Amino acid sequence: MINEENIKNKIKKELGKIVYNFSYKGTSYLIETIYILYKSFQKKPNDCNFEDEIYPIVAQKYNTSTNNVKCNIRNATDKMFYDCDEKVLREYLRDYEFSKPGAKRIALKILERL
Repeated sequence: MINEENIKNKIKKELGKIVYNFSYKGTSYLIETIYILYKSFQKKPNDCNFEDEIYPIVAQKYNTSTNNVKCNIRNATDKMFYDCDEKVLREYLRDYEFSKPGAKRIALKILERL
C-alpha cells in the first residue's frame, strides 16, 4: 500500500530543491498532481494529459475549477523559474538547452526521482 504522507513528503523535498514556494496554492496543486500521477499512472505518465485527466481530479479535491488549478500551477512554476538559480535548475532537469520548464516537465522529472 502506498503511504500518501511519505510520498508527498518526498515530492515536497524534490520541489524544495528547485525552490518552489510552498505558500502558493499552485505548489499544493502540483504536489497533488504528482501524487496522482505516482499513484495512478505509473506505467506511462508521459502519455497523460494533465488538463483532461489530472487537473479535474485536483480541482474536485480542492473544490475549485480545472482552469484555476492549471493557472495556479503555472504561476507557481513561473515563480520557481525566476527564483531558482539557473545552474541548480539546469542540473536538476539535466538539460543542455535551457528553457523555462512547464509543470508536466517538472512533474515527470520528480516522478523519475521518486
